[in-house]
Amino acid sequence: MPTATQSIGEIVTAEPSAVAVLERFEIDLCSQADAQLERVCAELQLSVDQVLEKLADAESRAHGAMVPDLERYSLTRLIQHIVRTHHQRVRQELPRFVELSQRVATKHGERAPHFKTVAALIEQLRNEMFAHLAKEELMLFPHIARLEEAAEDSLAVLTACFRSVAQPISVMLKEHDSAEDVVAQVRELTNGFETPSWACPRNSAFHSGFAAFEKDLRQHVHVENDLLFPRAIALEKELRQER
Repeated sequence: MPTATQSIGEIVTAEPSAVAVLERFEIDLCSQADAQLERVCAELQLSVDQVLEKLADAESRAHGAMVPDLERYSLTRLIQHIVRTHHQRVRQELPRFVELSQRVATKHGERAPHFKTVAALIEQLRNEMFAHLAKEELMLFPHIARLEEAAEDSLAVLTACFRSVAQPISVMLKEHDSAEDVVAQVRELTNGFETPSWACPRNSAFHSGFAAFEKDLRQHVHVENDLLFPRAIALEKELRQER
């Protein structure tokens, strides 16, 4: 847990989730990196206790969740988990990484010219993933939920703009591959998200934070590719055989 006597840089290095909290309080991660949190709060007339509380909440959310037994979930509940956990993280984190990478590219362009490419890749990833989430939440996921409803109600009528649920799923699989490819390019450009010795807190926050995002993305893709999609395809096949 962060303390009032830690410097801004120490807090950010120890916990990437602190970046968004500190920036909401308009604390400059670079110019105030060496200053203790209590001093910065005093200068900005902030309540250090309130800042510490928000930092602790962010850290708890980032690390305190229990891993559920997803294989036991119904399809509808699994969809809810995906949207509330992984989709929400994409929507919260990618805009922040776009901003962080652009700032690093602007401020440290001479030392890290590759960050211009990194920033462009992160922006590409945000745009592609936001479109991907919309397709899943507005089209594919509701249809999968209706498949599960139809399995319980023989009178339910299934309609869709595609012949089989496998068709949109095949598109989602390709888009998952594309997202993972972009992340792999960022990993390569940043030497495995290794924080350089000259890095400022914002730079450190990007590297450690994006490494955590990559880990969540792998879990996100696994849950959809290996749990949700195969079960949806199998259920549709079963329903067609029964009707």
